[in-house]
Amino acid sequence: MFARQDIKLMSNPICINTALVTAEDFQYYDKDGFELNKAEQKFYAQMGYPINNPILNHTCWQEPWFKLERTDSELILDHCMFLCRCYYGGEAQEQLKQLQSTIPTVNYLLRTRPKWGFDFALDGIAPDGTLFEVLHVEFDSIDYEHFKNRMIYMEYAVRHTDWQDAAQRIWAERSNWQNLKGFAQNDWKAQFLLGWNKCEYTEKTV
Repeated sequence: MFARQDIKLMSNPICINTALVTAEDFQYYDKDGFELNKAEQKFYAQMGYPINNPILNHTCWQEPWFKLERTDSELILDHCMFLCRCYYGGEAQEQLKQLQSTIPTVNYLLRTRPKWGFDFALDGIAPDGTLFEVLHVEFDSIDYEHFKNRMIYMEYAVRHTDWQDAAQRIWAERSNWQNLKGFAQNDWKAQFLLGWNKCEYTEKTV
């Protein structure tokens, strides 16, 4: 049902090449996720990292992870991707150190830790035509081995779950989640289908 895409999973994602940047490029640093400000985009581009996949209209290192092969099913894969954040070393780090005395926000890049993540969002179509969210989970970690193990676990779930059946079970249980607020709906479904206590596990980048 799902086909895994080739992704560039690196244990040491680093930017070492210099880039032509301005003070304004360092605005809007994302301390929680994977979104890249203009300065980061320029450094990633110098390394040839994949930051141009137009998933969720975000600019970051994001690559398609699984694709839904069957288009005749009552499932819609809203998005499913692998994400990555780099740290800075070599000549890039030296360039940033020289800039931080005049551009304070440069310090965020110097403190950036490598981080890996995945995001899986699957929707279903009920018998009456209602579109509903079956499962939406996000996970990221600054610990590569921890992330890789969780990713393997999630890959197994994606490959071996009967998602048509899962969608039907989620819809049948809608009285238990429809009135929950915000992420509580997602938490309920993550617990019901995967045994996760929360739908989102995130870590700070700095």
